[in-house]
Amino acid sequence: MKILEEKYPIGSFKGQKSDGRYIDMNFYENLKILANRIVDDMTFMMVCFSSTLEVGTGKSVLMTQVGEAWTDIINSMHGLNLTFTKKNIVWRPKDLIKRSFEVPKYSCLLVDEWEDAHYWSELGMTLRQFFRKCRQLNLFIIIIIPNFFQLPAPYAIGRSIFAIDVKFQGDFRRGFYDFYDFEKKRDLYIRGKKTQNYRITKPSFNGRFFDGYGIPRDEYIKAKTADMRRMDEDGDVILNPDKIKYREKLDLIWALYKNRKILAKNGFDTGTISEVLGAAKRTVQRWMTEGRKREEEMKEIEISSPS
Repeated sequence: MKILEEKYPIGSFKGQKSDGRYIDMNFYENLKILANRIVDDMTFMMVCFSSTLEVGTGKSVLMTQVGEAWTDIINSMHGLNLTFTKKNIVWRPKDLIKRSFEVPKYSCLLVDEWEDAHYWSELGMTLRQFFRKCRQLNLFIIIIIPNFFQLPAPYAIGRSIFAIDVKFQGDFRRGFYDFYDFEKKRDLYIRGKKTQNYRITKPSFNGRFFDGYGIPRDEYIKAKTADMRRMDEDGDVILNPDKIKYREKLDLIWALYKNRKILAKNGFDTGTISEVLGAAKRTVQRWMTEGRKREEEMKEIEISSPS
């Protein structure tokens, strides 16, 4: 089916045969259901990933189109005048909460894929904070991730309303995706996670999409480039336990140990910390033991030091 006929007259896209932008009808109807219910004090989250190759499949193209379609549906259904622009897109999970308070109710916010070593740790902590602080903002959140099975279970299973697998077909042809509704998505995660098998569950339906970002392409590229420059200027520290430098690892272990009571009080038990940092649970337990030993050594030094 075609939407946004006035915005995209014939000639807007290569090979376009009629006014408007194409969207799969099944996908569109699912968006309409959410748009109808979001005004009942609801917040929705959708997950987008790729099973065939983590980059280059067109996830950002399709998800900006979804953000644009969502905004058009909301405006038509509820008589609003929302927009979907570069301000509705963030690349770093930690920017999600701040931006959530800057956009109007019922807006779509897209957390685009962020190429950095501590993406997963930051995403897990940000989602936890978002659902604790921002649920009342009634937003439609889209999260783009490389691998569905790496998403922490509470968000993959319980928080996300449905999931989209954007994939290549044949000789790396873009424009294809699988749609998983709430139950199908849950089944895919539970049954497929252990073996990383995306074929273990059949999708609710298959869809097509065509090229063209949901915002002007040059604006998207400029915004993404600006964020990448900001990332370099910030000098982000890599938190992957297998890759960080030895000194940074010791500092991380010590910080975890010193703040263990605060972390536990806020629901960060050993299992949660291991998920956030991408480390084995046994590894985190060993870190806590190392932290206790360091604390004991420091006390011994204090006792033996002259006053």
